[in-house]
Amino acid sequence: MARPTRSKKAAAAPARKRTRAAADKPPRKRTARAKRAPKALAPAAGDSLQAYIREIARFKPLSMEDERALGLRIQQGDQEALQKLVEANLRFVVSYAKRYRGLALSFLDLIHEGTLGLIEAAKRFDPERNVKFISYAVWWVRQAIFHALSEQTRAFRLPPKLSGQISKVILARQQLAVQLERPPTAAELAAKTAMTEAQLTDLLQVAGEDLSLSTSVGEDGSLELGDTLQQDSVPSVELELIRTSMDEQIHAMVSELDEKEREVIRMRFGLDGEDPRTLQEIGDTLGVSRERIRQIESRAKEKLRRSQRAQGMRGALN
Repeated sequence: MARPTRSKKAAAAPARKRTRAAADKPPRKRTARAKRAPKALAPAAGDSLQAYIREIARFKPLSMEDERALGLRIQQGDQEALQKLVEANLRFVVSYAKRYRGLALSFLDLIHEGTLGLIEAAKRFDPERNVKFISYAVWWVRQAIFHALSEQTRAFRLPPKLSGQISKVILARQQLAVQLERPPTAAELAAKTAMTEAQLTDLLQVAGEDLSLSTSVGEDGSLELGDTLQQDSVPSVELELIRTSMDEQIHAMVSELDEKEREVIRMRFGLDGEDPRTLQEIGDTLGVSRERIRQIESRAKEKLRRSQRAQGMRGALN
């Protein structure tokens, strides 16, 4: 017997019931798997470091045979081999950069500088020496980090060796402070770093923080540090005014002398901006004896002492 067919109206009824049931049913919660963003968008703004560490964890370590094979290809200019050798050792850079955290450069910047050193080491790696690549590369990584610390964290650049010593002292001081639960003494720090206390004192002075002349000082912060420093290289305005006034009065006093006396005094004391001359040099210039120049000088000085202008200058100097 043939099965009876359902009418369109009857068939539509269950469909409407399913639609209403779906509408009344609460929405399904998304699982963590559903929330996960595509791999290319995984690193968030504040999670770039964790994203980077997850990314480099994919690269597997290489054996010495693999490193030697890649080194030979790198010497022939193979950029793919260079990239593979560097990627396999990026985790070491992260581990090594942790030693220098808290030294004025961010952790990501330290990793970046260390990676530049790793790339340079990969370019210079000689596979014929039969050593692990990382044993050779550690020096380049350390030098790159030291160079960045010495160049980017100060107003003036320190030599790499000195910067490395300062970093060593600062790290040792931090480690001792954690172990002893107090700031270490100079003797304890000297024993830790195998330096003398005098060397430590010099290094810690150099390692002091740079201060800007625009730094606010005072209780209300209305003054800048530069306003409190005395300027010795450039004379003050008051001193310059006094000096100019004295020069004018001296020239006015000398102008009251006779022509020959005026000439002798100017050459004897360098009043025209030249170096002072001896009695013999003045006599040779004027064509007279040394004794005659001495007599003219004595007479001119006596006139200057009796000058009214000289009395006024004595009061100002006293």
